[in-house]
Amino acid sequence: MESSPISRHELTKLTEEVCHSVYSGVQRYEHDKTLQWNTSVINTVLSRLISHTSKDDKPSPYKFVVTSTMVQNILPVKTQSAGTSTAFGTEDGAEPGGSNTTGVKASGGKRGMHSASGAYWNKEKDGSWSYKFDGEDVREFDVVITVIWVATSP
Repeated sequence: MESSPISRHELTKLTEEVCHSVYSGVQRYEHDKTLQWNTSVINTVLSRLISHTSKDDKPSPYKFVVTSTMVQNILPVKTQSAGTSTAFGTEDGAEPGGSNTTGVKASGGKRGMHSASGAYWNKEKDGSWSYKFDGEDVREFDVVITVIWVATSP
C-alpha cells in the first residue's frame, strides 16, 4: 500500500490553493507565460510540501518531484451559419441530427490528453499523486499537477 507524506485531502487542498492563486484572473492560454505559471506552481507546491513534512527543524524525510502540465483547450466559439453552408451545420443553420433555430453553432472544446508513468521504488514509503485543475469552460486550459515522493530513509 502506497503511503503519502501528507493526506490526500491535504494534497488536494494545497494544490487547489496554489492553482487558484497562480491562475487567479487568468482566462486565456498564453504560451509566452506558461513557463512563468508552471514555475510558480511547481515552486510553491514544492515549498509547501517541504514545509508540511519538515518537523522540529529537521529536513523533510522525503525527496519530491512536482510536474505541471498545461493543456490548452479551445473554448466554445459561436459561429454564424444561417443561410450559408459551413463546416459546422447545414445551409439553413440546422445541425445534422438536431435543430438549431438560431443558426449559431458552438465549435471548439477539450483536447485529448493521456499521460502515464512507472517507477521502481519502495511502495510502502514512496509514491505519486496527480491532480487536475479544470479550466471549467472559464479558462482556455487545464493543468495537471503530479507530485512524486521518495523517502530518504530506508
